[in-house]
Amino acid sequence: EQYVAEKQRYQAERRELSRKYEKRYRDVLERRARRLEQEEDAPGAAAGCAGGSASSQSEAYRKATPAVPGFWKTVLQNTAEFQEDIEEYDEPVLDHLRDISAEHLNEGDRAAGFRLIFRFAPNPFFSEAELVKVYHTATRSSFVDELDCVRIEAPKISWKPGHNVTVEIVTRKPKDTGRSKHPKPKREEVSRPSFFRSFFRNLGPDEAVPEEELDDQWDECEDAADIMDYLLKDDYDQALALRESIVPHAVRWYTGDACEDDDDDDDDEEEDDEEDDDEEDDMQVEESGGEGAAA
Repeated sequence: EQYVAEKQRYQAERRELSRKYEKRYRDVLERRARRLEQEEDAPGAAAGCAGGSASSQSEAYRKATPAVPGFWKTVLQNTAEFQEDIEEYDEPVLDHLRDISAEHLNEGDRAAGFRLIFRFAPNPFFSEAELVKVYHTATRSSFVDELDCVRIEAPKISWKPGHNVTVEIVTRKPKDTGRSKHPKPKREEVSRPSFFRSFFRNLGPDEAVPEEELDDQWDECEDAADIMDYLLKDDYDQALALRESIVPHAVRWYTGDACEDDDDDDDDEEEDDEEDDDEEDDMQVEESGGEGAAA
C-alpha cells in the first residue's frame, strides 16, 4: 500500500508537469497553424516522401494552408500509419484540411480518453468545418498503467451530392425480361476504399463489424468480438501516433525528415544477400572437402 501511495503522488505531480508543458506545446502548435494560414506566395508541393500534386497552385488548393499548400495531406501520406489508407480520390478532400489537434475529454480524469479534431476549410465535398473523433479509454486495473481503448465515436459526414469519395457510381445492365426492347441501365452507389470510410467510423462492443472488414483476411475461427478488438486496437494505435508524433512533428513529416530511410532498408537487404552468398560459398567448400576425404 505504501508503494501504491507513492505511485499516486508521482502520477499527480506528473500530471501537473504535463499540464504546464502541454500549454506551451499548444501555444507552439497554434502559432504553426496561424503561420500555415497566412497568405503569401506559396511554394509548390515541397520535397517529401510522398511527393506533391500537380494541382498545388489552384486557388481551392491554397485555401486551407496558403503558406504551404496541401501541408496536412502530405504529412499524412508520408506516415506509415496512413499512407496506405489514402486513395487518390481522397487527396482533393485532404487539400482542404487546415489543422489537426488533440485534447483530453476530461482534464480531471485523463484516463477517460481524448478527441482528435480535424479542421477543414470550406470545400465542395462536405458541410462540416470540423470532424471530431472521440476515443474512450479505461485502465485495466489500478495496478496497470496502460490504457485500453474501449469505444470510438466518429462523426457522420454530410457529403454534398455527387462529392462522396467513399462511394462510386456503377452502371449495371438490367436483366432482359422481354417486356422492353431497350431496358434502361441501372445506376447505383457502391462502397469503395477511402480514408474517410476507414478512419471515420464507430467502433466498439455495441457496434457491428464494418462490412469492408468482413472478408477473407480473418480466420474462420475468429468471431465478431475478436475482429472488433483488433480494429479498436489498430485505430487507437493510429490515434496515438497522430497525437504523440505526427501532429507535434508535422513539419518533419512534411519534409520527409521523419520518414523511414529507404536507403537503410536497401543496405540491410544487400547485407542479408551478401550473408546468404557467403553461407552458400561455405557450404560448397565443405562439400568439396568432404568429397576429397572420401576419395
